[in-house]
Amino acid sequence: MERQKRLFILNDDHVLNRILKEFFKEYGIKVHAFADEIDFDGEIREKKPHAILLDVGYSSASPAELIEKIKKSEAHMPVIVMAGMEDYGRALECLRAGAYAVLKKPFSSYEEIYHGVNNAMSHFMERLEIRELTAEMEKRFEHDKLNLLELEFVKSLQRMIGETEEAVTVLKNSFTLIRNFLSFELFAALVPQADEIEIHVYPNGPTNPAVAEYVPGTLIRRMRKALLEDKQVKVVFEGQEADAPFDANEEYKSVIVALATRNKTHGCAGIYRSRPFDYYEESIFKRFCAHISLTLEKIELFKEVKALSVHDGLTGLYTHLFITSKLTDEVARSTRYGSNLSIMLFDLDNFKDVNDTYGHLAGDTILKEVGRIMTGSLRSLDSVGRYGGEEFLVILPETDGDSAKVIGERLRRKIEEMDFLYEDNSIKLTICGGLAVHREAMDENGLIKIADDNLYKAKREGKNMVCYDTK
Repeated sequence: MERQKRLFILNDDHVLNRILKEFFKEYGIKVHAFADEIDFDGEIREKKPHAILLDVGYSSASPAELIEKIKKSEAHMPVIVMAGMEDYGRALECLRAGAYAVLKKPFSSYEEIYHGVNNAMSHFMERLEIRELTAEMEKRFEHDKLNLLELEFVKSLQRMIGETEEAVTVLKNSFTLIRNFLSFELFAALVPQADEIEIHVYPNGPTNPAVAEYVPGTLIRRMRKALLEDKQVKVVFEGQEADAPFDANEEYKSVIVALATRNKTHGCAGIYRSRPFDYYEESIFKRFCAHISLTLEKIELFKEVKALSVHDGLTGLYTHLFITSKLTDEVARSTRYGSNLSIMLFDLDNFKDVNDTYGHLAGDTILKEVGRIMTGSLRSLDSVGRYGGEEFLVILPETDGDSAKVIGERLRRKIEEMDFLYEDNSIKLTICGGLAVHREAMDENGLIKIADDNLYKAKREGKNMVCYDTK
């Protein structure tokens, strides 16, 4: 098999394309850069890339649609998406469409791009090698059940991405699938958690629960000490916690594989039985564990991107997209049940002066502190999000206008009385608020319009106030 790696870059930035082309050339990677839309099927068939680096702004079509086109030409082609923070909603759609990974722009270094791309290409080339080997095997063993079952195994793992965020769920489902391929008596997996180590043991048929005494030690010895230090170990046998020592001497043969990708070890898994495993069985299990590792890696990436789409990166409050979506749900609930609903739009007074006088880092510090004050001053059923640069949207379910005005005034006073500290400076600031109350037949846009009008009325009438004009 030809070993030179080939990369497609789909990006409308000619300058960046030239820089990346020269950079990858130093690593012996042949680059085909496209600034304009192409015939994916024809170009992929002709040039046979090992990975595609796709910018979310490359085409008038959505990047998720482009990934679907690419997957039609080559189903397993790794597509690495380049996206700025403002594009992470689209990046999340790309992951759902089957993107391999997301690289955040601006890049911290070109080395970051290289490792992400090279890792993807290596995985794909490994997949091509497996594909060629599988093709040879299929010629010789036309009815070989293993190849078909492995394909189903991979498909089943892929379906879990976006459906679950728990590694234990992936491993439990993997056990159910792996027993269709291999003969074993036990499947066990070690999963590091934040404060403890979980070891899950799944028997493949009737098994003495005392075996839980033997399995944990074999997995713990396989893991690096850095992942296990100062953590309690919890053993779970068929879904029930088992309180067992680890010094039993049961004569089980095992194959234990680290569930690792290039950047992280996600745990380890093992299969056990009373007779030895042969080389063929070991290689099958290792191959399936590689699929499991990649799935766990993608699930973690999916969680990271999902978090970025829900929470503002600076303040930790809800993003504009999420808070407005939440408002839509609350308006529907208020309409359905006739319950009270109030909202407030807040805007920091003269915030530009803070940035001009003390710098944008000071402004960022104040925005984070304002977000903390608002979050700490509201009830658990209330919601607050960053609506714009220095604007905040507060949703108050089960709250009438008068009660909302009291809450708004309390928030306004807290901001007014706060000394915002940045370096050696104590900065004073005030805030304006506009209040709106949901009425019958009013949608979320109408509600925001009223709050916005009241906000600007507060600005016109002198700032540092919450305006509630019911007209």
